[in-house]
Amino acid sequence: MSWDQEADLVVVGFGGAGAAAAITAHDAGGNVLVLEKAAAAEAHTPSTRMSGGAIMAVTGDLERAVKAMDICAGGLTPIEVTRAWAVAAQDIVAWVNNLKPGYDVIQKWGPEDPSIDGSEAVAGFGGRGRHTGYELYDALRYAAAQRDIEVRYGAAAQRLITDADGRVCGVACDTPDGPKRFGARRGVALTCGGYEFNDEIKKNFLRAHPTHFYGNPLNTGDGVLMAQKVGAQLWHMNGMMGRGMGHFVHPDGREMNFIIMLDPMGMQYEIPPFGYIITDGHGRRFTNETPQIKGGHSFNYEMLAYDPIRREYPRIPSYAFFDERRRTTFPLTVPNLGLMRVGVYDWSADNSQEIAHGWISRGDTIAEAARAAGVDDPQQVEAELRAYNRSCETKSDPYGRPSASLVPLQPPFYCVKLYPGGTNTLGGPRRNENAQIVDPFGDPIPGLYGAGELGGAMGALYPAAGSSISDALCFGRIAGRHAVLGNA
Repeated sequence: MSWDQEADLVVVGFGGAGAAAAITAHDAGGNVLVLEKAAAAEAHTPSTRMSGGAIMAVTGDLERAVKAMDICAGGLTPIEVTRAWAVAAQDIVAWVNNLKPGYDVIQKWGPEDPSIDGSEAVAGFGGRGRHTGYELYDALRYAAAQRDIEVRYGAAAQRLITDADGRVCGVACDTPDGPKRFGARRGVALTCGGYEFNDEIKKNFLRAHPTHFYGNPLNTGDGVLMAQKVGAQLWHMNGMMGRGMGHFVHPDGREMNFIIMLDPMGMQYEIPPFGYIITDGHGRRFTNETPQIKGGHSFNYEMLAYDPIRREYPRIPSYAFFDERRRTTFPLTVPNLGLMRVGVYDWSADNSQEIAHGWISRGDTIAEAARAAGVDDPQQVEAELRAYNRSCETKSDPYGRPSASLVPLQPPFYCVKLYPGGTNTLGGPRRNENAQIVDPFGDPIPGLYGAGELGGAMGALYPAAGSSISDALCFGRIAGRHAVLGNA
């Protein structure tokens, strides 16, 4: 076959997983070419760069960590794949700390659910101070540049190319210079993100609709489609690690998604706790709100309930209520993540700009705020508020909220809509323990690898903060090494 350019490993997508695959393949002796859909480096917004930058690592006994990670997988990921991730996560901190002088990560969080057997063996690491994924991605890009790894921006992969034996041997791309064909002597690694911004795939595979994500807007499911075309089995297509998200339309017409965090202490800011409740569309509280408030990765499960009598998802959207003390103290979102961190939007410190945009509703009574936001039964919200404030007096909540979180709400009141979503989807082509993409019979498709949120190894729950990035970096490294060295 004739190629416009050829390399040992062609990496499709230059996010966290792609950078890890490229760096590792280079260090193993391979020649690497990275194809990135974004038009230019300065316009590049990979999900890793927009994230909090946390990285889950195995810090204790390996077998205990595998046990905890397997429980979190919920039976959705083969144990050998989970074990490969855990083994790679044993030295992921050391690997990251060698990417760039002056950048390192330290332990900041324990397991997300300490009650899980073996969870003491995993922990979340983050950059010193308030460094986020922006700095982590900068370190990854620095390491790739130091190795003279070529990154072609504006190269949007369209199809995988196979030889007569069915081996993936190249990628067909649209580029600013027209269609190009890039040959891959040892393999292609698909690390081009999920399908957060492909409504058709989301409607057909996720558990409910609509869902909204705050990661890379260029993640439109390209890798899913390319892998399907060459016979890949799909897995985890209904999976996402999510929470309640704010979905808004800017006055200029752009749609924007943000993490909504009512209690800033969830991100370790030294601010006193505030009162809050979350209701469904009919004005009823339905669960312990703590996982959402603290920025966990499981509240989306609470939002996906379907009512077959009303033929609706009554919790999509849900409605989060807070008061003036919370409104004036800190932005509802996290300023150093997502669209704010990459300079797309600047959320106001006291949320006043967002009130003016109509993203946050206000009322002198909670019923007024509920009515303005679109709750069906504003009087039911009044009843929920009375019950909640009584719980604050007794320090006992029927939904099991921690007593320290039971702070009364006082007028005036505010409300913001929440939709299920989060950072990323999990579904895509199934991979094995070597990061090889497999066909419906479980056999590796020769020359094809996958890493990152495109077919992520996670299942039902987050083991610890930074599990998505850990998955991306660990399987990126596994893919890069195996493509160049095989099982050596």
